[in-house]
Amino acid sequence: MIVEDELLVRLGLKNSVNWGKFDMEVVADFPDGQAAWEYYVREKPDVVITDIRMPKMDGMELIANVRKQDKSTRLVVLSCLEEFEMARKAMQLGVSGYILKLTMTEDEIETVLEGIRGELLEQGGRVRQDGGPLAPHNMDLMKEKMLKDFLFYNIFSADEFEAFAVQHGLRLSPVRLVACLMEVDRYPRLKEKFRDEHGHLIKMTLLNILNEIVTVHKRGEAFHIDETRYLLLFPFEDLHSERAIAQEIRVILHHVQEVIRTYFNGSVSFGIGGMQSGFKSLPKLYAEASRALDRKFLAGPGQLHEAGQSADATPAREALRAIRHAPEIRTLLSPMKQKEYDHFLDAFEGALTEDRKSIEILLFQFVQWVGTNVYNDNQNELTLLVSVTDKLENSDNLPDMLEQTLHFLTDIANEARHQLQMSGEITKAIQYIKQHYTENISLQSVADHVNLSLSYLSNLFKKELRISFVDYLNRYRIERAKELLVGTQMKSYDIAVQVGFSPEYTYFSKVFKKVTGLNPNEYRRRWVSGEREDA
Repeated sequence: MIVEDELLVRLGLKNSVNWGKFDMEVVADFPDGQAAWEYYVREKPDVVITDIRMPKMDGMELIANVRKQDKSTRLVVLSCLEEFEMARKAMQLGVSGYILKLTMTEDEIETVLEGIRGELLEQGGRVRQDGGPLAPHNMDLMKEKMLKDFLFYNIFSADEFEAFAVQHGLRLSPVRLVACLMEVDRYPRLKEKFRDEHGHLIKMTLLNILNEIVTVHKRGEAFHIDETRYLLLFPFEDLHSERAIAQEIRVILHHVQEVIRTYFNGSVSFGIGGMQSGFKSLPKLYAEASRALDRKFLAGPGQLHEAGQSADATPAREALRAIRHAPEIRTLLSPMKQKEYDHFLDAFEGALTEDRKSIEILLFQFVQWVGTNVYNDNQNELTLLVSVTDKLENSDNLPDMLEQTLHFLTDIANEARHQLQMSGEITKAIQYIKQHYTENISLQSVADHVNLSLSYLSNLFKKELRISFVDYLNRYRIERAKELLVGTQMKSYDIAVQVGFSPEYTYFSKVFKKVTGLNPNEYRRRWVSGEREDA
Protein backbone atom coordinates (compact mmCIF):
# COMPACT_ATOMS: atom_id res chain seq x y z
CA MET A 1 0.00 0.00 0.00
CA ILE A 2 1.35 3.41 -1.03
CA VAL A 3 0.24 6.48 0.95
CA GLU A 4 1.32 9.82 -0.53
CA ASP A 5 -0.66 13.04 -0.98
CA GLU A 6 1.38 14.22 -3.99
CA LEU A 7 -0.27 12.62 -7.00
CA LEU A 8 2.81 12.56 -9.25
CA VAL A 9 4.99 11.00 -6.57
CA ARG A 10 2.36 8.39 -5.73
CA LEU A 11 1.68 7.38 -9.34
CA GLY A 12 5.37 7.55 -10.25
CA LEU A 13 6.28 5.17 -7.45
CA LYS A 14 3.39 2.88 -8.27
CA ASN A 15 4.18 2.62 -11.98
CA SER A 16 7.98 2.87 -12.17
CA VAL A 17 8.87 -0.15 -10.04
CA ASN A 18 8.88 -3.77 -11.23
CA TRP A 19 7.03 -4.98 -8.14
CA GLY A 20 6.88 -8.58 -9.34
CA LYS A 21 10.67 -8.71 -9.11
CA PHE A 22 10.24 -8.62 -5.32
CA ASP A 23 7.18 -10.91 -5.18
CA MET A 24 5.01 -7.85 -4.45
CA GLU A 25 2.07 -6.02 -5.97
CA VAL A 26 0.52 -2.66 -5.18
CA VAL A 27 -2.94 -3.46 -3.85
CA ALA A 28 -3.95 0.12 -3.04
CA ASP A 29 -2.75 3.73 -3.00
CA PHE A 30 -4.21 6.65 -1.05
CA PRO A 31 -3.67 10.43 -0.79
CA ASP A 32 -4.25 10.61 2.99
CA GLY A 33 -3.56 8.61 6.12
CA GLN A 34 -7.17 8.19 7.22
CA ALA A 35 -8.26 6.35 4.05
CA ALA A 36 -5.08 4.27 4.22
CA TRP A 37 -5.74 3.32 7.84
CA GLU A 38 -9.32 2.21 7.08
CA TYR A 39 -8.02 0.03 4.24
CA TYR A 40 -5.25 -1.37 6.44
CA VAL A 41 -7.72 -2.46 9.14
CA ARG A 42 -9.71 -4.41 6.52
CA GLU A 43 -6.98 -5.90 4.32
CA LYS A 44 -3.72 -5.97 6.36
CA PRO A 45 -1.18 -5.39 3.54
CA ASP A 46 2.30 -6.74 4.26
CA VAL A 47 4.11 -3.52 3.31
CA VAL A 48 3.13 0.14 3.81
CA ILE A 49 5.10 2.91 2.08
CA THR A 50 3.97 6.25 3.48
CA ASP A 51 4.70 9.95 3.36
CA ILE A 52 4.97 11.82 6.68
CA ARG A 53 3.05 15.04 6.03
CA MET A 54 -0.48 14.29 4.80
CA PRO A 55 -4.04 15.57 5.37
CA LYS A 56 -6.60 13.97 7.72
CA MET A 57 -4.08 11.61 9.33
CA ASP A 58 -0.34 12.17 8.95
CA GLY A 59 2.23 9.44 8.41
CA MET A 60 3.43 9.43 12.02
CA GLU A 61 -0.05 8.66 13.32
CA LEU A 62 -0.58 6.04 10.63
CA ILE A 63 2.71 4.32 11.51
CA ALA A 64 1.89 4.41 15.22
CA ASN A 65 -1.56 2.90 14.58
CA VAL A 66 -0.13 0.12 12.43
CA ARG A 67 2.49 -0.69 15.05
CA LYS A 68 -0.11 -0.90 17.81
CA GLN A 69 -2.04 -3.48 15.82
CA ASP A 70 0.75 -5.45 14.12
CA LYS A 71 4.51 -5.69 14.68
CA SER A 72 5.17 -7.67 11.49
CA THR A 73 3.96 -5.17 8.87
CA ARG A 74 6.96 -3.68 7.06
CA LEU A 75 7.00 0.13 6.98
CA VAL A 76 8.91 2.46 4.66
CA VAL A 77 8.99 6.25 5.05
CA LEU A 78 8.94 8.71 2.16
CA SER A 79 10.30 12.05 3.34
CA CYS A 80 11.96 15.35 2.52
CA LEU A 81 15.28 16.38 4.05
CA GLU A 82 13.68 19.05 6.20
CA GLU A 83 11.52 16.36 7.85
CA PHE A 84 14.55 14.75 9.49
CA GLU A 85 13.17 15.14 13.01
CA MET A 86 9.91 13.34 12.27
CA ALA A 87 11.68 10.68 10.23
CA ARG A 88 13.99 10.09 13.18
CA LYS A 89 10.97 9.48 15.42
CA ALA A 90 9.48 7.17 12.79
CA MET A 91 12.64 5.06 12.85
CA GLN A 92 12.07 4.49 16.56
CA LEU A 93 8.72 2.86 15.70
CA GLY A 94 10.39 0.08 13.75
CA VAL A 95 10.50 1.50 10.22
CA SER A 96 12.48 -0.73 7.84
CA GLY A 97 13.45 1.84 5.24
CA TYR A 98 13.75 5.53 4.53
CA ILE A 99 13.65 7.14 1.07
CA LEU A 100 14.31 10.80 0.27
CA LYS A 101 11.67 11.91 -2.24
CA LEU A 102 13.94 14.57 -3.72
CA THR A 103 16.73 12.16 -4.62
CA MET A 104 15.07 8.74 -4.88
CA THR A 105 16.05 6.59 -7.84
CA GLU A 106 14.87 3.22 -9.11
CA ASP A 107 18.04 1.58 -7.80
CA GLU A 108 17.52 3.09 -4.35
CA ILE A 109 13.88 1.99 -4.22
CA GLU A 110 14.79 -1.51 -5.37
CA THR A 111 17.50 -1.74 -2.70
CA VAL A 112 14.93 -0.93 -0.02
CA LEU A 113 12.39 -3.36 -1.44
CA GLU A 114 14.97 -6.15 -1.61
CA GLY A 115 15.65 -5.58 2.07
CA ILE A 116 11.92 -5.66 2.85
CA ARG A 117 11.56 -8.90 0.90
CA GLY A 118 14.34 -10.42 2.98
CA GLU A 119 12.65 -9.34 6.21
CA LEU A 120 9.33 -10.85 5.13
CA LEU A 121 11.02 -14.11 4.18
CA GLU A 122 12.70 -14.21 7.60
CA GLN A 123 9.36 -13.65 9.31
CA GLY A 124 7.80 -16.48 7.34
CA GLY A 125 10.69 -18.82 8.06
CA ARG A 126 11.18 -19.43 4.35
CA VAL A 127 14.33 -19.63 2.24
CA ARG A 128 15.09 -18.09 -1.11
CA GLN A 129 14.05 -19.93 -4.21
CA ASP A 130 17.72 -20.36 -5.19
CA GLY A 131 18.36 -22.19 -1.91
CA GLY A 132 20.85 -19.57 -0.72
CA PRO A 133 20.86 -17.70 2.57
CA LEU A 134 18.29 -15.05 3.30
CA ALA A 135 19.10 -11.50 2.25
CA PRO A 136 20.05 -9.11 5.07
CA HIS A 137 17.82 -6.13 5.74
CA ASN A 138 19.17 -4.28 2.72
CA MET A 139 21.94 -4.39 0.17
CA ASP A 140 23.91 -1.58 1.82
CA LEU A 141 24.25 -3.59 5.03
CA MET A 142 25.15 -6.72 3.10
CA LYS A 143 27.83 -4.86 1.12
CA GLU A 144 29.18 -3.22 4.27
CA LYS A 145 29.48 -6.51 6.12
CA MET A 146 31.16 -8.26 3.21
CA LEU A 147 33.66 -5.46 2.66
CA LYS A 148 34.63 -5.23 6.33
CA ASP A 149 34.88 -9.00 6.72
CA PHE A 150 37.26 -9.03 3.75
CA LEU A 151 39.13 -5.75 4.29
CA PHE A 152 39.55 -5.60 8.06
CA TYR A 153 38.96 -9.08 9.48
CA ASN A 154 40.31 -11.44 6.75
CA ILE A 155 37.20 -13.60 7.05
CA PHE A 156 36.80 -13.73 3.26
CA SER A 157 39.44 -13.97 0.56
CA ALA A 158 39.81 -11.67 -2.45
CA ASP A 159 38.29 -14.41 -4.63
CA GLU A 160 35.26 -14.66 -2.34
CA PHE A 161 34.82 -10.89 -2.39
CA GLU A 162 34.95 -10.94 -6.18
CA ALA A 163 32.38 -13.75 -6.30
CA PHE A 164 30.11 -11.69 -4.03
CA ALA A 165 30.46 -8.66 -6.34
CA VAL A 166 29.56 -10.76 -9.39
CA GLN A 167 26.66 -12.56 -7.69
CA HIS A 168 25.01 -9.31 -6.60
CA GLY A 169 25.71 -7.34 -9.76
CA LEU A 170 27.97 -4.73 -8.16
CA ARG A 171 29.60 -2.19 -10.46
CA LEU A 172 33.05 -3.54 -9.53
CA SER A 173 35.79 -5.33 -11.37
CA PRO A 174 39.39 -6.03 -10.32
CA VAL A 175 40.83 -3.97 -13.18
CA ARG A 176 42.54 -0.67 -12.30
CA LEU A 177 40.90 -0.15 -8.91
CA VAL A 178 41.00 3.16 -7.04
CA ALA A 179 39.85 3.61 -3.42
CA CYS A 180 38.51 6.98 -2.29
CA LEU A 181 37.83 7.41 1.43
CA MET A 182 35.26 10.10 2.28
CA GLU A 183 34.98 11.77 5.69
CA VAL A 184 32.04 13.95 6.74
CA ASP A 185 33.45 17.26 7.97
CA ARG A 186 32.30 18.70 11.32
CA TYR A 187 30.09 15.67 11.91
CA PRO A 188 28.98 16.62 15.47
CA ARG A 189 27.54 19.87 14.12
CA LEU A 190 25.64 17.93 11.45
CA LYS A 191 24.12 15.57 14.02
CA GLU A 192 23.13 18.52 16.19
CA LYS A 193 21.66 20.39 13.24
CA PHE A 194 19.38 17.49 12.28
CA ARG A 195 18.82 16.30 15.86
CA ASP A 196 19.99 12.87 14.77
CA GLU A 197 21.59 11.70 18.01
CA HIS A 198 22.73 8.31 16.72
CA GLY A 199 23.34 9.35 13.11
CA HIS A 200 21.09 6.68 11.59
CA LEU A 201 19.21 9.01 9.26
CA ILE A 202 22.36 10.84 8.21
CA LYS A 203 23.95 7.50 7.32
CA MET A 204 20.91 6.41 5.33
CA THR A 205 20.70 9.69 3.46
CA LEU A 206 24.41 9.80 2.65
CA LEU A 207 24.32 6.24 1.33
CA ASN A 208 21.31 7.13 -0.80
CA ILE A 209 23.16 10.13 -2.22
CA LEU A 210 26.39 8.21 -2.86
CA ASN A 211 24.55 5.28 -4.47
CA GLU A 212 22.66 7.64 -6.73
CA ILE A 213 25.82 9.46 -7.82
CA VAL A 214 27.80 6.30 -8.64
CA THR A 215 24.73 5.08 -10.55
CA VAL A 216 24.59 8.32 -12.55
CA HIS A 217 28.28 7.96 -13.43
CA LYS A 218 27.80 4.21 -14.05
CA ARG A 219 30.91 3.36 -12.10
CA GLY A 220 31.84 1.97 -8.68
CA GLU A 221 30.17 1.23 -5.38
CA ALA A 222 29.75 3.09 -2.06
CA PHE A 223 30.28 1.45 1.35
CA HIS A 224 29.65 2.67 4.87
CA ILE A 225 32.79 2.34 7.04
CA ASP A 226 31.99 4.08 10.32
CA GLU A 227 30.08 7.05 11.71
CA THR A 228 31.97 9.65 9.67
CA ARG A 229 33.64 7.69 6.86
CA TYR A 230 32.46 6.08 3.60
CA LEU A 231 34.48 4.24 0.95
CA LEU A 232 34.00 4.69 -2.79
CA LEU A 233 35.58 1.98 -4.96
CA PHE A 234 36.02 2.68 -8.67
CA PRO A 235 37.21 0.23 -11.36
CA PHE A 236 38.46 1.57 -14.70
CA GLU A 237 38.31 -1.28 -17.20
CA ASP A 238 37.40 1.12 -19.98
CA LEU A 239 40.11 3.74 -19.36
CA HIS A 240 43.84 3.28 -19.80
CA SER A 241 45.14 6.83 -19.42
CA GLU A 242 46.07 7.71 -15.84
CA ARG A 243 45.28 11.34 -16.59
CA ALA A 244 41.78 10.43 -17.83
CA ILE A 245 41.21 8.26 -14.77
CA ALA A 246 42.35 11.02 -12.39
CA GLN A 247 40.08 13.50 -14.16
CA GLU A 248 37.02 11.25 -13.92
CA ILE A 249 37.66 10.64 -10.22
CA ARG A 250 37.77 14.39 -9.60
CA VAL A 251 34.52 14.87 -11.53
CA ILE A 252 32.72 12.24 -9.45
CA LEU A 253 34.10 13.44 -6.10
CA HIS A 254 33.34 17.07 -6.89
CA HIS A 255 29.81 15.96 -7.78
CA VAL A 256 29.52 14.34 -4.33
CA GLN A 257 30.84 17.50 -2.64
CA GLU A 258 28.37 19.69 -4.52
CA VAL A 259 25.37 17.52 -3.58
CA ILE A 260 26.43 17.45 0.10
CA ARG A 261 26.83 21.22 0.00
CA THR A 262 23.36 21.61 -1.53
CA TYR A 263 21.38 19.21 0.68
CA PHE A 264 23.31 19.38 3.97
CA ASN A 265 24.93 22.81 3.74
CA GLY A 266 28.06 20.90 4.76
CA SER A 267 31.23 19.51 3.29
CA VAL A 268 33.17 16.27 2.93
CA SER A 269 36.88 15.54 2.47
CA PHE A 270 38.43 12.75 0.41
CA GLY A 271 41.61 10.71 0.59
CA ILE A 272 42.44 9.16 -2.79
CA GLY A 273 44.63 6.07 -2.90
CA GLY A 274 46.76 4.85 -5.76
CA MET A 275 45.62 2.52 -8.55
CA GLN A 276 46.17 -1.25 -8.74
CA SER A 277 44.44 -4.25 -10.24
CA GLY A 278 43.13 -7.22 -8.29
CA PHE A 279 40.83 -7.22 -5.26
CA LYS A 280 43.73 -8.52 -3.18
CA SER A 281 45.21 -5.01 -3.48
CA LEU A 282 42.20 -3.43 -1.71
CA PRO A 283 43.75 -3.41 1.81
CA LYS A 284 46.79 -1.54 0.45
CA LEU A 285 44.63 0.89 -1.56
CA TYR A 286 42.44 1.54 1.49
CA ALA A 287 45.51 2.23 3.66
CA GLU A 288 46.83 4.69 1.06
CA ALA A 289 43.48 6.50 0.94
CA SER A 290 43.36 6.64 4.75
CA ARG A 291 46.87 8.12 4.98
CA ALA A 292 45.98 10.67 2.33
CA LEU A 293 42.83 11.64 4.24
CA ASP A 294 44.88 12.15 7.41
CA ARG A 295 46.27 15.31 5.79
CA LYS A 296 42.87 16.91 6.30
CA PHE A 297 43.87 17.55 9.93
CA LEU A 298 46.41 20.20 8.88
CA ALA A 299 44.81 21.40 5.66
CA GLY A 300 41.22 21.85 6.85
CA PRO A 301 37.89 20.53 5.53
CA GLY A 302 36.41 20.13 2.07
CA GLN A 303 39.48 19.13 0.05
CA LEU A 304 40.71 16.22 -2.08
CA HIS A 305 43.95 14.64 -0.88
CA GLU A 306 45.83 12.35 -3.26
CA ALA A 307 48.28 9.65 -2.21
CA GLY A 308 51.89 10.79 -2.27
CA GLN A 309 51.18 14.46 -1.76
CA SER A 310 52.62 16.33 1.21
CA ALA A 311 50.35 17.88 3.82
CA ASP A 312 49.55 21.56 3.32
CA ALA A 313 49.98 23.27 6.67
CA THR A 314 49.30 26.76 5.28
CA PRO A 315 45.77 27.08 6.78
CA ALA A 316 47.09 26.04 10.21
CA ARG A 317 50.05 28.46 10.01
CA GLU A 318 47.74 31.33 9.03
CA ALA A 319 45.46 30.56 11.99
CA LEU A 320 48.50 30.46 14.29
CA ARG A 321 49.61 33.84 12.97
CA ALA A 322 46.22 35.31 13.91
CA ILE A 323 46.56 33.91 17.44
CA ARG A 324 50.13 35.19 17.78
CA HIS A 325 49.11 38.73 16.91
CA ALA A 326 45.80 38.79 18.80
CA PRO A 327 46.07 42.14 20.63
CA GLU A 328 43.12 41.41 22.90
CA ILE A 329 44.94 38.74 24.86
CA ARG A 330 48.50 40.12 24.70
CA THR A 331 47.52 43.32 26.50
CA LEU A 332 46.34 41.24 29.48
CA LEU A 333 49.71 39.53 29.97
CA SER A 334 52.82 40.91 31.62
CA PRO A 335 55.96 41.24 29.42
CA MET A 336 57.32 38.02 30.90
CA LYS A 337 54.05 36.19 30.27
CA GLN A 338 54.01 37.53 26.70
CA LYS A 339 57.40 35.89 26.13
CA GLU A 340 56.01 32.61 27.46
CA TYR A 341 52.97 33.08 25.18
CA ASP A 342 55.25 33.47 22.13
CA HIS A 343 57.37 30.54 23.27
CA PHE A 344 54.27 28.34 23.36
CA LEU A 345 53.33 29.36 19.83
CA ASP A 346 56.89 28.80 18.56
CA ALA A 347 56.81 25.29 20.02
CA PHE A 348 53.37 24.70 18.54
CA GLU A 349 54.43 25.80 15.05
CA GLY A 350 57.48 23.55 15.29
CA ALA A 351 55.23 20.63 16.23
CA LEU A 352 53.13 20.81 13.05
CA THR A 353 55.22 17.99 11.59
CA GLU A 354 54.44 15.71 14.54
CA ASP A 355 51.53 13.29 14.93
CA ARG A 356 47.99 14.52 15.48
CA LYS A 357 47.76 13.45 19.12
CA SER A 358 50.89 15.41 20.09
CA ILE A 359 49.58 18.53 18.35
CA GLU A 360 46.18 18.26 20.05
CA ILE A 361 47.72 17.83 23.51
CA LEU A 362 50.03 20.81 22.97
CA LEU A 363 47.02 22.92 21.96
CA PHE A 364 45.09 21.88 25.09
CA GLN A 365 48.15 22.82 27.18
CA PHE A 366 48.31 26.23 25.53
CA VAL A 367 44.62 26.91 26.10
CA GLN A 368 44.90 25.95 29.75
CA TRP A 369 48.04 28.05 30.22
CA VAL A 370 46.31 31.12 28.80
CA GLY A 371 43.19 30.65 30.90
CA THR A 372 45.16 30.11 34.11
CA ASN A 373 47.56 33.00 33.59
CA VAL A 374 44.92 35.52 32.57
CA TYR A 375 42.92 34.46 35.61
CA ASN A 376 45.91 34.73 37.95
CA ASP A 377 46.86 38.16 36.59
CA ASN A 378 43.35 39.60 36.56
CA GLN A 379 41.49 37.66 39.28
CA ASN A 380 38.37 37.70 37.14
CA GLU A 381 36.04 34.83 37.97
CA LEU A 382 34.57 34.49 34.49
CA THR A 383 38.04 34.08 32.98
CA LEU A 384 38.28 30.85 34.93
CA LEU A 385 34.92 29.66 33.69
CA VAL A 386 35.19 30.20 29.93
CA SER A 387 35.80 26.74 28.49
CA VAL A 388 36.74 25.72 24.97
CA THR A 389 37.51 22.07 25.69
CA ASP A 390 34.26 20.61 24.34
CA LYS A 391 34.55 22.59 21.11
CA LEU A 392 38.12 21.46 20.58
CA GLU A 393 37.22 17.83 21.18
CA ASN A 394 34.41 18.08 18.59
CA SER A 395 36.69 19.57 15.90
CA ASP A 396 38.16 17.21 13.30
CA ASN A 397 40.83 19.48 11.84
CA LEU A 398 43.48 21.86 13.16
CA PRO A 399 42.39 25.08 11.38
CA ASP A 400 38.94 24.72 12.99
CA MET A 401 40.54 24.03 16.38
CA LEU A 402 42.72 27.12 16.08
CA GLU A 403 39.71 29.20 15.07
CA GLN A 404 37.91 28.01 18.20
CA THR A 405 41.03 28.86 20.21
CA LEU A 406 41.05 32.39 18.82
CA HIS A 407 37.37 32.78 19.79
CA PHE A 408 38.29 31.52 23.25
CA LEU A 409 41.08 34.07 23.59
CA THR A 410 38.77 36.86 22.47
CA ASP A 411 36.08 35.75 24.94
CA ILE A 412 38.33 35.66 27.98
CA ALA A 413 39.95 38.94 26.96
CA ASN A 414 36.52 40.56 26.78
CA GLU A 415 35.60 39.10 30.16
CA ALA A 416 38.84 40.34 31.71
CA ARG A 417 38.45 43.85 30.25
CA HIS A 418 34.87 44.21 31.41
CA GLN A 419 35.37 43.22 35.01
CA LEU A 420 32.42 41.33 36.36
CA GLN A 421 30.27 43.30 38.79
CA MET A 422 29.33 40.75 41.41
CA SER A 423 26.86 41.19 44.22
CA GLY A 424 28.11 41.17 47.79
CA GLU A 425 26.49 37.78 48.39
CA ILE A 426 28.28 36.12 45.45
CA THR A 427 31.58 37.76 46.41
CA LYS A 428 31.20 36.43 49.93
CA ALA A 429 30.23 32.97 48.61
CA ILE A 430 33.29 32.82 46.35
CA GLN A 431 35.58 33.83 49.20
CA TYR A 432 34.10 31.04 51.30
CA ILE A 433 34.66 28.52 48.48
CA LYS A 434 38.30 29.58 48.10
CA GLN A 435 38.86 29.18 51.82
CA HIS A 436 37.04 25.84 52.20
CA TYR A 437 37.29 24.13 48.77
CA THR A 438 39.38 21.32 50.31
CA GLU A 439 36.47 20.42 52.58
CA ASN A 440 33.24 18.62 51.83
CA ILE A 441 31.29 21.83 51.22
CA SER A 442 27.88 22.00 49.61
CA LEU A 443 25.56 24.62 48.23
CA GLN A 444 23.62 24.41 51.48
CA SER A 445 26.70 25.11 53.62
CA VAL A 446 27.63 28.11 51.46
CA ALA A 447 24.03 29.36 51.56
CA ASP A 448 24.06 29.13 55.34
CA HIS A 449 27.30 31.13 55.46
CA VAL A 450 25.92 34.00 53.38
CA ASN A 451 22.45 33.86 54.99
CA LEU A 452 20.55 33.08 51.79
CA SER A 453 18.16 30.31 50.86
CA LEU A 454 19.60 27.45 48.85
CA SER A 455 17.46 28.15 45.77
CA TYR A 456 18.17 31.89 45.83
CA LEU A 457 21.94 31.36 45.99
CA SER A 458 21.74 28.78 43.20
CA ASN A 459 19.94 31.30 40.99
CA LEU A 460 22.52 33.98 41.86
CA PHE A 461 25.36 31.74 40.66
CA LYS A 462 23.62 31.11 37.35
CA LYS A 463 22.65 34.77 36.93
CA GLU A 464 25.96 36.42 37.84
CA LEU A 465 28.53 33.76 36.96
CA ARG A 466 26.46 32.04 34.26
CA ILE A 467 27.33 28.68 35.74
CA SER A 468 26.00 26.38 38.45
CA PHE A 469 27.50 26.23 41.93
CA VAL A 470 28.77 22.67 41.38
CA ASP A 471 30.45 23.58 38.08
CA TYR A 472 32.15 26.59 39.64
CA LEU A 473 33.38 24.57 42.62
CA ASN A 474 34.66 21.79 40.37
CA ARG A 475 36.49 24.19 38.07
CA TYR A 476 38.13 25.98 40.99
CA ARG A 477 39.25 22.67 42.47
CA ILE A 478 40.64 21.57 39.10
CA GLU A 479 42.74 24.75 38.88
CA ARG A 480 44.26 23.96 42.26
CA ALA A 481 44.77 20.33 41.23
CA LYS A 482 46.69 21.43 38.13
CA GLU A 483 49.07 23.42 40.34
CA LEU A 484 49.73 20.34 42.49
CA LEU A 485 50.18 18.04 39.48
CA VAL A 486 52.84 20.29 37.99
CA GLY A 487 54.49 21.53 41.19
CA THR A 488 54.59 18.42 43.40
CA GLN A 489 55.21 14.68 43.25
CA MET A 490 51.91 13.83 44.94
CA LYS A 491 49.91 10.92 43.54
CA SER A 492 46.91 11.87 41.45
CA TYR A 493 44.41 10.21 43.78
CA ASP A 494 45.99 12.03 46.76
CA ILE A 495 45.65 15.32 44.89
CA ALA A 496 41.99 14.54 44.25
CA VAL A 497 41.36 14.26 48.00
CA GLN A 498 43.60 17.25 48.73
CA VAL A 499 41.51 19.60 46.58
CA GLY A 500 38.18 18.41 47.97
CA PHE A 501 37.03 15.61 45.68
CA SER A 502 35.77 12.42 47.26
CA PRO A 503 38.14 9.43 47.54
CA GLU A 504 36.37 8.06 44.44
CA TYR A 505 39.17 8.85 41.93
CA THR A 506 37.07 8.10 38.85
CA TYR A 507 34.87 11.16 39.35
CA PHE A 508 37.89 13.45 39.80
CA SER A 509 39.47 12.08 36.62
CA LYS A 510 36.23 12.52 34.68
CA VAL A 511 35.78 16.15 35.79
CA PHE A 512 39.46 16.89 35.16
CA LYS A 513 39.26 15.61 31.59
CA LYS A 514 36.04 17.52 30.93
CA VAL A 515 37.70 20.78 31.99
CA THR A 516 41.20 20.27 30.53
CA GLY A 517 40.76 17.70 27.77
CA LEU A 518 43.30 15.38 29.46
CA ASN A 519 43.23 12.95 32.35
CA PRO A 520 45.35 14.00 35.38
CA ASN A 521 48.33 11.73 34.69
CA GLU A 522 48.41 12.70 31.03
CA TYR A 523 48.26 16.37 31.98
CA ARG A 524 51.20 16.01 34.38
CA ARG A 525 53.24 13.94 31.92
CA ARG A 526 52.81 16.37 29.05
CA TRP A 527 53.30 19.49 31.15
CA VAL A 528 56.40 18.23 32.95
CA SER A 529 57.94 16.83 29.76
CA GLY A 530 57.33 20.21 28.12
CA GLU A 531 59.20 21.97 30.94
CA ARG A 532 62.10 19.54 30.56
CA GLU A 533 62.31 20.26 26.85
CA ASP A 534 62.40 23.99 27.62
CA ALA A 535 65.25 23.46 30.06
